[in-house]
Amino acid sequence: MTTSIVMKLERELRSFYALAIMNIAFGGVAMALGISLGVQNILTILEVRNLLLPQLTLTLLGFLAFGISLRWLITSAEVLDGVTDIKDDYERKKANLVDENLTGLIVRMMAYYRENKSTIQKLTLVSKIAGVCFFINGIVLLINTIINVMSGASFGYILLLALATIGNFLVSFSGIFIPRFFDRYSSTWEHRLDESAKVERELVEQLEGR
Repeated sequence: MTTSIVMKLERELRSFYALAIMNIAFGGVAMALGISLGVQNILTILEVRNLLLPQLTLTLLGFLAFGISLRWLITSAEVLDGVTDIKDDYERKKANLVDENLTGLIVRMMAYYRENKSTIQKLTLVSKIAGVCFFINGIVLLINTIINVMSGASFGYILLLALATIGNFLVSFSGIFIPRFFDRYSSTWEHRLDESAKVERELVEQLEGR
């Protein structure tokens, strides 16, 4: 029974860890795209020496996206830091994981989830949205690859497009399916929290009844 609980706890930690890592990766990509969009349009404005409204708007959007992405990356890193602490604690105790240590890790995981519940739910949502965006981009790249194959483009260019397509689909599937696995575990944590809240209420009622 204990072995089964340990394996489940390990899967929960891995899922939690992967979710945080995916959001850091998405935040980094969004930062790069935002700064690229902003810089490109600034260079266009400087080149023509005129404040063009479309380029100015895109510049502002690019730097706004950069700022939001940077904040999200920091938030994801903070969540990852907390998960890493629990994961490291688990790894240290794994060789001799007695019932007391196992219970302590489970309680710590529940407490961390409850404390950061709102942020963690946002991590899950962002990961799914990013996964869909990468899937759409993968479809576009796939179509582009097929068009270039039919038009007789160079092998090197087609290879780069193919690798980019595969990369987008891999990131997409990770972004979509990791939160799905995580949702399964988070529902378990929700149940545990509901049960603990129920016990706390019953204890308060008993103490008040004395």
